[in-house]
Amino acid sequence: MRSWPSFPLFRPLKIGLATFDDRAVDDELLRYLVGTVHSSRGPLFASLAMGALITFMSWAMTGEPLFLAYFVGNLIVGAGRLYCLRQHRRHATPADSRETTLTFDSAFTFWSTLYALILGFASYGLAAAQPSHDTLPLAVGCCAGFTIAFVTRSSGRMKLLVNQVVAITVPVTFGMVTLPITYGFDYAIMFVGLAMTSIVLGRDTNAKITELFHANEANRRMARRDMLTGVMNRFSFAVALDEMLAATSERLDERFALVTIDLDRFKEINDTVGHVVGDAVIVEMAARLREAAGPRDIVARLGGDEFAILSRGADDISSAGSLARRVVDTLRRPFELDALLLPASASVGVALYPEHGSCALDLVKHADIALFEAKRAGRGRFRIFDGSMRSKLADARMLEMEMVKAIREDQFEAWFQPIQNIETGAIAGYEALARWRHPTLGLIPPDRFIPVAEQSGAIVALGQLILEKACAAAASWDPRLTIAVNLSPGQFRKPEELVAAIKDTLARTGLQPSRLYIEITESLLMEDTPRTRFAINELSDHGVHFSLDDFGAGYSSLSYIQSYPFSKIKIDKKFIDRIATDTVSTAIVASVCVLAERIYMEVVAEGVETRVQQNALRQLGVKLAQGYLYGRPSPNIVGKPMLQLVASR
Repeated sequence: MRSWPSFPLFRPLKIGLATFDDRAVDDELLRYLVGTVHSSRGPLFASLAMGALITFMSWAMTGEPLFLAYFVGNLIVGAGRLYCLRQHRRHATPADSRETTLTFDSAFTFWSTLYALILGFASYGLAAAQPSHDTLPLAVGCCAGFTIAFVTRSSGRMKLLVNQVVAITVPVTFGMVTLPITYGFDYAIMFVGLAMTSIVLGRDTNAKITELFHANEANRRMARRDMLTGVMNRFSFAVALDEMLAATSERLDERFALVTIDLDRFKEINDTVGHVVGDAVIVEMAARLREAAGPRDIVARLGGDEFAILSRGADDISSAGSLARRVVDTLRRPFELDALLLPASASVGVALYPEHGSCALDLVKHADIALFEAKRAGRGRFRIFDGSMRSKLADARMLEMEMVKAIREDQFEAWFQPIQNIETGAIAGYEALARWRHPTLGLIPPDRFIPVAEQSGAIVALGQLILEKACAAAASWDPRLTIAVNLSPGQFRKPEELVAAIKDTLARTGLQPSRLYIEITESLLMEDTPRTRFAINELSDHGVHFSLDDFGAGYSSLSYIQSYPFSKIKIDKKFIDRIATDTVSTAIVASVCVLAERIYMEVVAEGVETRVQQNALRQLGVKLAQGYLYGRPSPNIVGKPMLQLVASR
């Protein structure tokens, strides 16, 4: 719309013209205004009946055949308006484009203007039929009454109102001026004034309708949107999913994807740095998801750190996988919030319509199953649903229910794998590993129950149980042997309780704190929170040693070694597997050995399985190793044969 001077007299003109400029109206308001005029059949039937009655009565009063033509024309136009409305109501959707809305509006405006024009000519015909004023009151009443009725009916669309007012007023005004009617010119002035007044009243009503829309829209937006992030909330997402299902069911070739997203370890962020920072992470997460999603995709927050995306663009496994991969990648970047650098990763599940469900319940359920499978596979990845996941989920749920009972009934055992000095061949200590001996399922491997324990929170009780068994067993060994126990990040969520539990276990079992090595992974240290530091420093001051487990498997950082009181570094198995053939792996292990020697740390090589690997490690200066070459985990190690292999210290 062109720019108008700021002179006050131009303001009414500017406001009036803005009423007719559809470019000044946003899409939702345009659909609303069109809907206020074109959404109901009742007024159309009423106006059709009234128009037919007036034209028929005009024929009966005058006997002029022309009024029968007006009567038939009124019926045709009325049918056209009803048909137009029927088509719109049948095919219109809340997502209709601006062009679709305006196309319907133009068609309806044409029929409605034609309706007003017929009434205008009928009124003119009545005024001209008997200048003796017998039919003049009906002509005046018809014109004035319908003009006022147009204000009530058509103020939502000022273009339509003006078209109808002009269409009915011009023929009548022309007749009053040209026909031999007493006070005809006065009538003409009255009709022009009535038309102008009607437009002014319509403009005011239009402004009130628009104001009411904006107020209601603000309330609806608050109800539909998540207050923190501005994306859809759970309720509006469910509505959008139902609408998308309804729309696609009529188009058999149309497909879409439902993507569910869950930020990994978000509870730990809230617990360690507070809910204010947690809220900031959620806001940033929503922004990144909007970037990863397509322009027509729907992003919603379902609650907490749970989000979902509805994507029409992801209509097959390949495109859905690409979208899920973008989501995983964008949420893998650390969150930079003020002075904090918080590591991040997300798990993503994908379900496709109609392959994985034809109703909302099935799609959501299968996307959640895929999400659970992504978490079970190690987090920071995505999975697309397939039928085999149902049985895996059922198995995991069964294990989760059984696990509480298993801990209570002492079904878990501590198995021990030797850590050997490869220079002397003597055993320096053992690592304790959890094993589950189920009364009916037999021995359940840890790769089945550990992820379930992490997910369910049972890892805290399980970790404490294995710690107690390991410390109790090690207390009866030769005092020169050490025992290593893995702790999960979940056990550090309540550091004060963890520290107290470990100290109490050492006191009850009689194990010297210096013989206990607690192994932690880099994933815990990535958070670098005060609570984590408190627990590690408190236990270290108590005499407990710490080992950095799986070094190099994640986001390795030498700053961890500098910041925490580690006594050992355990090099991840993936470097050991290639140490005899890959120069990069060899160089990394050699560098770690040099660094460890300079800062008085021991290096343990994990996953050693061949003599070739052992010889390569010995040449690089590695002294301690662990793997199948030296022994598999076993529950039975205490006895005389073990004692003769004790390393001299």
